[in-house]
Amino acid sequence: MNMGSGFRANMLRNQFKNIQREIDEIFDSLSQRKGPWGSAPWRESSLLPLINIRETTDSFVFTCEIPGINFDDLSIKIEGDALIIQGERKTDAQTGDSSYLRRERVSGSFLRSLTLPREIDKEDVIASYKNGVLKVTLPKEKKPGARRIKVKYDD
Repeated sequence: MNMGSGFRANMLRNQFKNIQREIDEIFDSLSQRKGPWGSAPWRESSLLPLINIRETTDSFVFTCEIPGINFDDLSIKIEGDALIIQGERKTDAQTGDSSYLRRERVSGSFLRSLTLPREIDKEDVIASYKNGVLKVTLPKEKKPGARRIKVKYDD
């Protein structure tokens, strides 16, 4: 009977269990790390706005949730084949006699750069901002359609 292979298998199994336990402990410690009012630290650092992109027959429509952003602190531009949305959410002014008990709304700058799916007509881009939602409509580049060529008959 060969006891060497069974012994090695048990050692490997124990090593994998130890690794799994250590990984579980890391995730447990991360999920239990909270600020004084119960919010996890990584939630407080999330500034990137959520973006949806939809395609219509003649355009691409980007909608972006950016509540609390002042219109003057927002910049939208197209550079090469990328749509760049940049902004800053400023901190609420605090008076001297108050302090936060819980703070989930983060402040700071953000920048999103999204590769455009195809050539667009950069001259007719429309952007609007209403109720904390930015909407950017990027018309598709108009391609010349097929045209019939008249053939002249030469004698």
